[in-house]
Amino acid sequence: MGKNSLDDLISQSEEAIDKGEDLSDIDADHHGKAKVTPKANKEKIAEKIRQAKFQKEAGAAAGTEEKEGGEEKAETQAEKESGKKTKAKKVKRGKAKVRSKKYQEVKALIEVKEKYSIDEALELVKKTTMTKFDGNVETHVRLLSKTGKPEAARGLLQYPFGTGKKINVVILDEKLIDEIVASKKIEADIYLVTPALMPKAAKLAKILGPKGKMPNPKAGTITLDPEKTKADLEGGQVEYKTDSTGNIHQVIGKVSGKIEELTANFKELIAALPNDKINSIHICATMGPSVKVKK
Repeated sequence: MGKNSLDDLISQSEEAIDKGEDLSDIDADHHGKAKVTPKANKEKIAEKIRQAKFQKEAGAAAGTEEKEGGEEKAETQAEKESGKKTKAKKVKRGKAKVRSKKYQEVKALIEVKEKYSIDEALELVKKTTMTKFDGNVETHVRLLSKTGKPEAARGLLQYPFGTGKKINVVILDEKLIDEIVASKKIEADIYLVTPALMPKAAKLAKILGPKGKMPNPKAGTITLDPEKTKADLEGGQVEYKTDSTGNIHQVIGKVSGKIEELTANFKELIAALPNDKINSIHICATMGPSVKVKK
């Protein structure tokens, strides 16, 4: 073999090792050095060949890892960007209600943290009403149990003075029951039924129930004398009941009503409720700010 550069020497030696040949026949002439073929030099050449092979394989492996790493990195980056886009998406919210200048003026007449006696509260309701028509005086009572859960209450009561609110009371019979089942129309405020007709009236549960108008023995709307009950209700007797949050909403009269009459109706309502379950009491006009009331 002729003289060769180091790269050629390594290449030739690698081929010789693969073939099982002796390295003594390979000439080495690197940087002008004379031919050397002792055993030690053979081992050096073999070691260089092994290192060259190792570096070549390591470089190939690194390239593969770099490629895979790049793909993984790109995938992770894409996930991050996707996550950022999802996070950045904002939920649309309704605009905060802006009260009118007039409302702010009347609201300023009420001490927000103050609880007033019923007479004082009614005076404030009259001053803070915002309607030109004769609005209602509304009472809102919240009932809570000892555990803080909404308390249920329902019944009938007779106010000592009229509230000015007309109530449409209807007595159910077989014909009317069938008509309501067919049309699903609810026109009355209160429905009455006799105990004997209650099994047939059960067909109305899905229609009247969600509206809170299904005849109920606790409310006195299942009665043996529906004519008398109707007369009482239309004459001023009212039904009260809590909603799903434990609140009772009742009209106790008109804003133009006398303080004494409104107070009497208010006290009649509070007396009908479990006093230890009353959490809060507010009164207000149909359109006006609420006023906190002492028990």
